[in-house]
Amino acid sequence: MKSYIKYSSILLMLFFLIQPLAAQKTKVRSKKGNKITVNQNTDLKLAQQYFQKGEYEKATPLFKKLYEGSPTNSYNYRNYLKCLVFQKKFDASQELIKNHFKKKKNDPSMYIDLGYVYRQQEEPKKAEEQFNKAISKIGNNANEARSMASVFNQLEEPDYVIKAYKKGRDMTGDQLAFAYELAMTYKKQGDYENMVGSYLDYVQVKPQKVQQLKNEFQGLLKMEKYKDIIQSKLYKKIQKNPDELIFPELLIWFFIQEKDFDSAFMQVKALDKRMNENGMRVFDLAQSALIENQFDASIDAYQYVIDKGIDNPMYVNAKQALVGAKMKRLEYNNEYNEEDLKVLEQDFLTMLDEFGRNEKTTGTMKRLSQLYANYIFDLDKAIAILEEIIAMPNAQKQIKARSKLDLGDYNIMKGDIWESTLFYSQVDKEFKDDILGEEARFRNAKLSYYTGDFEWAQAQLNILKASTSELISNDAIDLGVFIIDNLGMDTIPTALNMFARADLLIFQNKAEESYIILDSIETMFTGHALADDIAFRRGTIEYKKRNYEKAAEYWEKVVAEYLTDILADNAIFNLAELYERHLNQTDKAKEYYSRILIDFPSSLYTAEARKRFRRLRGDNIN
Repeated sequence: MKSYIKYSSILLMLFFLIQPLAAQKTKVRSKKGNKITVNQNTDLKLAQQYFQKGEYEKATPLFKKLYEGSPTNSYNYRNYLKCLVFQKKFDASQELIKNHFKKKKNDPSMYIDLGYVYRQQEEPKKAEEQFNKAISKIGNNANEARSMASVFNQLEEPDYVIKAYKKGRDMTGDQLAFAYELAMTYKKQGDYENMVGSYLDYVQVKPQKVQQLKNEFQGLLKMEKYKDIIQSKLYKKIQKNPDELIFPELLIWFFIQEKDFDSAFMQVKALDKRMNENGMRVFDLAQSALIENQFDASIDAYQYVIDKGIDNPMYVNAKQALVGAKMKRLEYNNEYNEEDLKVLEQDFLTMLDEFGRNEKTTGTMKRLSQLYANYIFDLDKAIAILEEIIAMPNAQKQIKARSKLDLGDYNIMKGDIWESTLFYSQVDKEFKDDILGEEARFRNAKLSYYTGDFEWAQAQLNILKASTSELISNDAIDLGVFIIDNLGMDTIPTALNMFARADLLIFQNKAEESYIILDSIETMFTGHALADDIAFRRGTIEYKKRNYEKAAEYWEKVVAEYLTDILADNAIFNLAELYERHLNQTDKAKEYYSRILIDFPSSLYTAEARKRFRRLRGDNIN
């Protein structure tokens, strides 16, 4: 038995020794059936290396050998030809071409190769004569045009690639044929105008490839001169092909990329009427416009859906979305008068009268409570609405929890601190491992800060630093650092107590009382580290009062005098937003957004500042 095992082991070793030698003699069949030996593979790799390095004298004998071993292999033939041409062996090149095509008298690529040799000899007329001869041979077979264009492409003759495809179109009678190939050729030439046209032909034939077109157009939209080209060609396609939906849809997409929601709305509305749809497209556009803070277009679009009638399936959604959009416009612009508030209040009440106060309208009810609390300053009405939501048996748990969080805030505004912490604690207990629970804990910690219980607040904030919500985590870190920095300065934290009291008054919309305390801190504690925080809070107060020039003064003071302090990037971002939204100074806004990117690359505002800077600069952002 042992001898048998030993003998088997020897046989196995011999097998592994012999196997590589046998593999060297193995012949592999190519797709065309030609036999390629290992030696030929080695020659080919070596020839390619020499060719790529420009060592044509060394590559020539290898490609010649490969070509002679396989005369029907066009790759070896054409590289052999190029080697001869690059060495200016033009007679030998022509001889090779003639010999190669002796058995292929009807193959028009011979004329292309001859033209190529003439082109290298700097005889353009002779080259063009041969190229045109080749083009003239294209029949009504699409494959002929494609094959010839491929040869022209290998020889880097893009103009004749295009001519070949166009001749193919004429011969086959299909003016949309080869659209993708033409688009790629035009792109290679840098002829983006014709590339756009060809891509539109392509999606007309293959609408499922529309995303590929959008990806290509995204790059062009960064260049102003191509925007008009895309828009113009889309309009022409719509006029020429009125039954093709792909083109009006692309035009709508184009306007959305340009943030031109008014024009997009006109197109979507026309498409909705033409297709006799239920307004879903228009509703979706309204949602997109709202995300981009394009409130007028969004509101007009929602209203269009509402006007389709109460029996329309989108009616209720559009009604609720409309009042939500009006509320968001108020919050974003911070521009309103007493009459505006009354009109918006009535819009909410009318909507709730129509659909009732139930689990389906809790979102609208909650927004109305925010209007009462933060703008009309009727806290009793705000609280009553939220209590109504909480009492609904079928309302979602999450909306009830968010209502309790707002109830906590509104009770703070009323001065009922203990009632507030009760609501926060209820949400914390019910959503212990949820972001809602973390939000409740943060609000409780902030409430402790307002009331001067800094140690307990700090303990909670330390836990919240690890929050799954980046926003809560960052807010917890900011407030925690602020407390530590200022708590350690005084044995008795009088200044910090006063400042926390001022913060509470700002939250309660008691601006004048807050100002008095901030002034007192500066008088009592000259040169205190809270100086930058005081200037920043004054800017916040003036912003809430809509005194934008005054707010800018205070925030610019923070930037000028306290650039190395923690609030500098906050002040810079606020200034950028202020100049963009309210003071209509785009250049100033861009300047401040860019300062965030340059001076504070690790700021929490960096991503948003980059997005807004690019938008103001005119970039297209997805």
